[in-house]
Amino acid sequence: MNQMERINKLRESFLKGYDGFITMNPVNLRYLIDFKGDFSVLFITENNIQLFVNEMYYEQAKKDCKGVEIILTEKNWIEVIAKSLKKEKVKRLAFESDISFATYKRLNSSLNGVDLIPVEDIVASLRAKKDEDEIASIKKAAEIADLAFMHLKTVIKPGVKEQDLVAEFEYFVRKRGGKNSFEPIVLFGEASSLPHGVSGSREIKSKGILLIDYGVMCNGYCSDATRTIYLGKPSKEDIKLYNIVLKAQEEAEAIIKPGITAGEIDKVARDVITKEDFGDKFIHTTGHGVGLEIHEFPRISADNNTTIEKGMVITVEPGIYLEGHGGIRIEDLVVVTDAGIEILTKVGKDFEFRGGSL
Repeated sequence: MNQMERINKLRESFLKGYDGFITMNPVNLRYLIDFKGDFSVLFITENNIQLFVNEMYYEQAKKDCKGVEIILTEKNWIEVIAKSLKKEKVKRLAFESDISFATYKRLNSSLNGVDLIPVEDIVASLRAKKDEDEIASIKKAAEIADLAFMHLKTVIKPGVKEQDLVAEFEYFVRKRGGKNSFEPIVLFGEASSLPHGVSGSREIKSKGILLIDYGVMCNGYCSDATRTIYLGKPSKEDIKLYNIVLKAQEEAEAIIKPGITAGEIDKVARDVITKEDFGDKFIHTTGHGVGLEIHEFPRISADNNTTIEKGMVITVEPGIYLEGHGGIRIEDLVVVTDAGIEILTKVGKDFEFRGGSL
């Protein structure tokens, strides 16, 4: 889908109730008009597309954006936008609700006669379905990420620190033209019970759980994956926990296809873990969308009735977290196809550590 097609899809969404739409979200600016700068405002009506930029991004905008009127603003950018709104006879202006309250107040006090109406997920819902080029970039990111993970497995040994593995991952990825889509989470032992723990100076021991949550960005698009491995000989209890999480993930992945809801996916994974009496230890959603951002629409959560569609790229990542013991999470990145999914995370899911083998 080219930029004009994306703009027209957006127009279909907002023109039924509004005269115009503005966004300041740099990720949405890239998605809609391929602008790679920041601190700018996109204004769209039925017939016009205007990008308001300061001097720092004026040249960038001219390079990136086709079919867009580039308007240079100085300090009082709201005054310049107000003139465009008046010229376009905008009475009802939709804006993305993630703008700051301070910006909203400035807009509201300056745009006399214009109703400012917040909208949520109007661009995010468009971004949820990826086209072939977007999926190709995500696949490349996932490929580099898996190679980096396999490289990490060759350097894991007692005495290595969590932060050493984080640095090793980033260096490997940078050498291959990518960058981290988020700071890798490398947690050993009891620390692995923290779903969003911070890697630090903890040393890897000869025995214990090692959780690695990792991702790469390629051409602006992200990947996301998690593997949990055990150094040494895991106990029967740890093997049991791992197999419960693996079953939850596999059963959730098996039902994903166009037409199912996000909530149904979450329920399948959660039911498996709940039946084993660990439901209260599965403390996050089953997954989320991935694209230009690492966390995107839709959330794969119990209360989300969003219908899954072909082209969506989501994670499937159930987990069990036991304070004082450790946590287990297994996460795949998948793209929804006509009849099911394609799993983009290719590395194996062996729990017992086997060095660099797939």
